[in-house]
Amino acid sequence: YSHSADGKDIADLDNFSNSPAVPPASTFNPTKLNLTQWAEAMQGFGAKYAVLVAKHNTGFTLWPSQVKFPEFDFVYNYTIAASPSPSKDIVKDFIAAMKKADILPGFYCSLANNDYLHVKNNQIQPGPVGPGQVNVTQEQYDKIALALLNELWTEYGPLEEVWFDGGYSTDIKNGLLKQLAQEQPHAVAFNGFGVSSNPIRWIGTEAGHAPEDTWSTSNVPNGAGDPTGKYWNPPECDTTLQNRDAWFYNKGVGIRPLSELIQVYHDTVGHNCNLLLDFAPTPEGLIDEQQVAQYKALGDFIRNCYSKPLNSTSGVGNLSMVFSSPVTIDRFVIMEEQSKGQCIRQYTVTIFIGLKSTGRSGKSVGHKRIEVFGGQMSGATSVQLQITDTAPGCEPNVDMFSVYNCGG
Repeated sequence: YSHSADGKDIADLDNFSNSPAVPPASTFNPTKLNLTQWAEAMQGFGAKYAVLVAKHNTGFTLWPSQVKFPEFDFVYNYTIAASPSPSKDIVKDFIAAMKKADILPGFYCSLANNDYLHVKNNQIQPGPVGPGQVNVTQEQYDKIALALLNELWTEYGPLEEVWFDGGYSTDIKNGLLKQLAQEQPHAVAFNGFGVSSNPIRWIGTEAGHAPEDTWSTSNVPNGAGDPTGKYWNPPECDTTLQNRDAWFYNKGVGIRPLSELIQVYHDTVGHNCNLLLDFAPTPEGLIDEQQVAQYKALGDFIRNCYSKPLNSTSGVGNLSMVFSSPVTIDRFVIMEEQSKGQCIRQYTVTIFIGLKSTGRSGKSVGHKRIEVFGGQMSGATSVQLQITDTAPGCEPNVDMFSVYNCGG
């Protein structure tokens, strides 16, 4: 959630850094704000954690920031406190709603852009400021940015995730490193490579599709990863429910069909990537009912398909399952225990149908690998998982190897 310009299409107006003006705080007025409804929509989807956009590119904060620096006569007053919003601290309300719904909370706070302070790509922009903007120096902005994070990270309790969209400047890297370690030591940090002991990385696209072999380790801050990577830096796949990569509510663009969202699930969660699917409240502060229904439809598919396997096993090394009578299967799921790292480098799953057999091979497993056949295989009598390559000195421990029939 974030501030728009008079409720217009933020899919097009999201980056106000290209404009000389900042939308007035008086235009932020979610008169029907209902975070319980947000949480219920998230539960319908099956969300385990949620990340609130507490401050986006305009610089408007959804909490009543008290950041001020008397030494350079600065008060951060572009906040929800200056708006007619019925809630004067949506961040606090979000934490309460997530706690009640048993969903772990996180915060997104853009450092790279702040139109209120005339900042783009982490740098103060040259030239005069426009209406609603405040003129500060680069050194002053760096202090303000860390102070805003200090409020978010110390006043609302432990967080599951913190988001650095667009990264951060090298000037504040040391400050971020120290502050994050002190204030949110257990939070995972998106784009936190180099400043967090718990970094997670961007997969490299917002389309909702990770490469088939996506690794938990990497040597670079984003992308598919590398099985020989030196750094534990698992991926997160962020994508939209709406069409046209629309992150903020836009009734005109419509929402992605269920079949596409199911493919997104398989291409993210099923490719060893956490799925972060956006929720875009209306300017009035509600989740559109059509979107609520679509979140639930996706959640229903996941629950109906994957809650009851035909058979399941776990253990160290190669595994097999023999069925008491022939079954029809259309997919399998492998989950790897990764407390000692990602071990499996290559595997083959063989399905035996009478005297015949057919195989499926892959490389990365990680947290979860889902293989959908594209059709049903009838008469399967047994299934075998063979680990054909592992990381040096690593013993593969499979948390779960399961087969399903979800209808093709």
